[in-house]
Order: sequence, then C-alpha cells, then structure tokens
Amino acid sequence: MRIATFLILCLSLASNAFAAGTDWKAGAAQAKITPEGPMWMAGYAARNKPSEGVAQDLFAKALALEDAAGNRVVMLTMDLIGIPRALRKSLEARARQELKLPPQNLLLNASHTHCGPEFRVQGVPGDDAFGRDAQGALYGRKLEEMLFKLMAEAIGKLEPATVSRSFARCGFAMNRRLPVGNDYRNSPFPEGPVDHEVPVMKVVGADGKTRAIAFGYACHNTTLGFYQFCGDYAGYAQEFLQADHPGAVALFVTGCGGDQNHAGPAAQHLSNRRRAAAGVGRAGRSARPRAAAALGRSA
Repeated sequence: MRIATFLILCLSLASNAFAAGTDWKAGAAQAKITPEGPMWMAGYAARNKPSEGVAQDLFAKALALEDAAGNRVVMLTMDLIGIPRALRKSLEARARQELKLPPQNLLLNASHTHCGPEFRVQGVPGDDAFGRDAQGALYGRKLEEMLFKLMAEAIGKLEPATVSRSFARCGFAMNRRLPVGNDYRNSPFPEGPVDHEVPVMKVVGADGKTRAIAFGYACHNTTLGFYQFCGDYAGYAQEFLQADHPGAVALFVTGCGGDQNHAGPAAQHLSNRRRAAAGVGRAGRSARPRAAAALGRSA
C-alpha cells in the first residue's frame, strides 16, 4: 500500500463517496510533546545513556475533517518512534465515548523518529534501571491526555474549509534491504523498490488562508543518531512548511518506509553531530519544496 493511501483515507473515511466540491469543515491543533528533562531515547539499541538536550522540539498534531453529512475523521500525528497498541485502544475508547468518534474514523501516525523518548503505556514490564520504566510510564500517561485534548481541540475548531490533494516526488530515500545470498543485509540497495511520492492534502479556510497541510514520505527518520531530541527530517520539513504558511499546522504522515533509509551524508556520518545536523536539514528542505510544489497545483 502506498503512502498516498493514508491521506486519501482521511478524505474517504468521512464520506462514502468523496467528490470535488463537497462542503467540508476542518479544524487543526498542535502541542509540544518534548520531554521536560533527560529520558532514555527510542530507536537505537546501542544507546547507553539518556538524552542530552533538545535539537528541535517534538510535536503532536491533530486534523479533524467533517463532510456535509456530519461524518467526521480525525488524524493524529506525532514526532515519536511509534504508537503502542494500548495507547491506540485507550484513545479509541475515549474518542467513541466522549467525542462520538468511531474507531475506524481515527488515524494515528508516528513519524518513527529515532530521536524521541522511549516511553511506556499501561505498565509494559522491563528493566527498572535508572528509573526507565517509571519515567517512560509517566510520559505515556501525559501523552495520552495531550493527544485526547488535541482531538477535542481540533473538533472544537471545525469551520468551513476547502480540502484538496495533490502529490510531488522526493528522491532521497533508498531501499536498504540488500540481498546477500539467501539472506538480506541492512545496506543500500539501489535496485530495490522505493516509493518517492510525496502526497499532500491542503486545507484552506473560508478566508483563503491555509489552515493545515498534511503530507508524507516513505522513509525512515534515521538521519540522526545523537543524544538530543529531534523530529529528524520530518520535523524540519514540518517546521519549514509552517514558516512558509504562518498560522497553518503541517502534519507529517509516514508511509511504508520500513525498507527505506535516507541515502545521503547524514546517514554516512552519524557519529559526527555537525555533519548529521547539516544532512538532516538538507533532507527536510528537500521534502518541504516537494510538498510546496504539490500545494501549488492541488485540486
């Protein structure tokens, strides 16, 4: 399934037959979810100490859409490694009971940044050294409350809007599943399958101002490997898009990039923080203009 399916799904969930010209309402919200202090980080098993500062704040974002018949869908994105099943189930139950939102109309997506916190939801057992479980569980509880509040806030901001979609292409992802005999190696494979599409969904308010931009790419957020919190290339692409469109909320939806890595200087120099930061900045700036190009011709 290609990443574009995610964004199309957000349109189709709210209506059995999405059609151009349908009246929409939309609302968007965002909140910072950067840990308040040092935490163990998720993604790389070789890390041997907690985080050491913040290179870029992490965010959770919500986009609510409602069609002319009153059907609603909510998309939640976050700069985190993943979404535990327990978190999904808990949010489903609360959204159904308090917001009247059915589970199939709730989309949760994590960017899979490897520079976010390691956290727990509902007491997953593990090593208690350095207070990792207690600290991660506390973060998980706060995160759940924040995500639910974001859903409610986005729904509360629903107002008339125009919703359109388009796509562009971005070429820095490369297949990383290199065939070696009867096995595979985690290494660049230029001949392997890759999805370079950048699907974009734009939400414009009745005043003509852009309210939200949902876009995506199928590639691991692993261009950085240091000990600072950061949204990686997806975080920077969102930051740049929001700078280009003041007042808009940019949401990154990661696609089927399990076999895709960033093929560039940052991936080759993870031990050098300065080079890595420069590389991820280029990757973020590479994704941003592709999304911007698609915005210009969305319909």
